[in-house]
Amino acid sequence: MRTIILLVVCIMFILVLSCESPQKTYVSIVFDVEDYITPENEGIDEIPKWLAETMSEVGVTGTFFVIGEKARSLEKRGRQDVIAAMSKHDIGSHTNYGSIHPTVTELLEKADWESGVQTMLKNESAGFKELERIFKVPVKTLARHGGSYGPQLVSALGEMSKGYVYSPIHLPKHNIVWFCNTLNFHGMYGYFDDFYYKDELFNPVFDSLEFKFSKAIDGVDFISFFGSHPCKIRTEQFWDFNFYQGVNPDSNELKIPVLRPKETMKTARKNFKRLMEFLKNQDNIKMTTLSDLMERFTHQRDFINKKDLQKITTKIVTNKTIVIDDYFSSAEVFTALVQSLAEFTQRGKIPAKLKRLSPLGPMEMPLEVPEISNVSIDQIDELTSAAFSAIQNKGYLPSCLSIEGKRIGTGSLLVLFSNVFLDIVSDHQKESYKVIAFDPYPKENEKAILSEVEECKNWPVHRPDLDMAHLVKLTKLQLWTLKPAHEKN
Repeated sequence: MRTIILLVVCIMFILVLSCESPQKTYVSIVFDVEDYITPENEGIDEIPKWLAETMSEVGVTGTFFVIGEKARSLEKRGRQDVIAAMSKHDIGSHTNYGSIHPTVTELLEKADWESGVQTMLKNESAGFKELERIFKVPVKTLARHGGSYGPQLVSALGEMSKGYVYSPIHLPKHNIVWFCNTLNFHGMYGYFDDFYYKDELFNPVFDSLEFKFSKAIDGVDFISFFGSHPCKIRTEQFWDFNFYQGVNPDSNELKIPVLRPKETMKTARKNFKRLMEFLKNQDNIKMTTLSDLMERFTHQRDFINKKDLQKITTKIVTNKTIVIDDYFSSAEVFTALVQSLAEFTQRGKIPAKLKRLSPLGPMEMPLEVPEISNVSIDQIDELTSAAFSAIQNKGYLPSCLSIEGKRIGTGSLLVLFSNVFLDIVSDHQKESYKVIAFDPYPKENEKAILSEVEECKNWPVHRPDLDMAHLVKLTKLQLWTLKPAHEKN
């Protein structure tokens, strides 16, 4: 009898496990609201209004990313009805000036770190204030407009406690990550702009949606479901063709994009509603807004403990590469190592835990091959003291440190400090240590990230001679700050 009861209990336990819901993907419906050029009498402002109203009717929500110039245009045109309809959902920035030159990327193309950050703080904080004044709601995120990118912008957003959406920065299975101490949201699905207005165009796309969408969200934490550029539902061209190739026309030179027939907007609204109903009925997603996700994913571990450091440094030494941990960036690990070794020198004991400090990555490319091959334990003490002083005074990792006038790059310092730390923990500290060549920055997912960054050059708005080399280099250096973001428990 007892055997039968145990068997029944086991079967019930297995059934309960098998019935558990799979991990759902967060999905945000997003819109890029841009066109302030097409005349008001063409009904271009009506589109974001009925998109918002349709979502409210269906019972879903989303995030409208609005260019500052577009928001000011709506206000100037007296479209409080449009503003009110959109405000029932989430509002984000789509940069303050959009495609007007110089774009974000053009401003940052050659800018050093500090001046670039200050320029972004000035321009985009003004944009956030305008949006909040006009829409009368908090604005917590900024979405990349076309190829407008620079790590200085990302860092500035972090200083403003804002998030960066449509980011090129991500990790496998993690579309929400920390980069430059800022929440970044990667990942996008869908592009329906040119299909809504005709059933014969929309139906085939809609019919294939279920399989393709399920595949796109499989195993990832988040994806933006791109609802539309509202203006593009009506226009055959992007409004900002006026600004292509670096041109800044006068207002009297602006040309109106070619328009689709106004009567097709009824079909467009009907098909948009079908799409929203489809999303509402999906069991494998959690629909939300970017502002909500900012609240959900801001959690970070406040302390890094001795066991954390043992695990991470063992991986660094074993794998011979800079490791991106699940909870701590490489810059945070470097800093905790420096603190631990400095405290060991002062007190003869590795601390059980340390408060997490989050400096930026170095501002110059570290040496891969060190100029010295061995250092003594006393010299290591000098290095840890110099490293911590640099981090405290500047807020970023040193690109190299010198002993006897010979330089050691940040990656080589990381593996050197890792070896010393592990030896201290195992009570096998040596009198001297080898200094080895090492990567200058973390390289996990580097190819995918940098290909997206480099692609910003090809945005047709940009000047043909735009040079992305500086921004690519700064992105590489700030990969020291990259780590997955985690939802609050």
